[in-house]
Amino acid sequence: MTIPVPTPIYRIIHVDNLKGILQRDGIFAPNFIPQDGIPYRTIHNEQVQEKRHVKQIYCGPGGVVHDYVGFYFGYLSVMMLNLKTGRVEGYNEGQEPLIYLISSCQAVAKGGGKFVFTDGHGIAAWTAYYDDLGHLDQVDWDMVYQRYWHDTDDDLDRQRRKQAEFLVHKSVPWSLVDSIAVIDKRMQGRVEAILAEFPEEKRRMVRIEQTWYYY
Repeated sequence: MTIPVPTPIYRIIHVDNLKGILQRDGIFAPNFIPQDGIPYRTIHNEQVQEKRHVKQIYCGPGGVVHDYVGFYFGYLSVMMLNLKTGRVEGYNEGQEPLIYLISSCQAVAKGGGKFVFTDGHGIAAWTAYYDDLGHLDQVDWDMVYQRYWHDTDDDLDRQRRKQAEFLVHKSVPWSLVDSIAVIDKRMQGRVEAILAEFPEEKRRMVRIEQTWYYY
């Protein structure tokens, strides 16, 4: 598969967090969240988050993974399946409240954002990091869009490659979010109602993408 250009990137959030993101006018990395009292509905595996808090990055702006806002290169992530099937402690709402915020690598670069990206899951020991879009060919583009991504006897590295990430340093302005994807019409209406509370320039197209969710 050729590299799509513009190159989409996808961030999964709980719909309850959308209003706070709009109030802040951006998405913030865990280590740079403003102390403004806006609540956040966590959907993350705590053990994974602990590792991201200390995982060092040695290119681009450097630092640790939690200095960055994480996006996936593809949809149907391992994270989404774990949330759907109740494998994340403390979360039992399934995938319906999960929505995609969509941007692109090129939009981040044009907007002056500092970034790194990976060829697999960010905390895996053998994952490589890059800070130049000229190296996007190191991402396995066939794999990141696969619906079925479990490791096989012939390929024990599928799941890691599926989870390739694009990481934006410190924050992502809301202006760089191009659109929002949801599971069904009911969630589309809920998201559009939240957006309607804000000025027109902050509203985005909300589209239904059922194939981006697990059956």
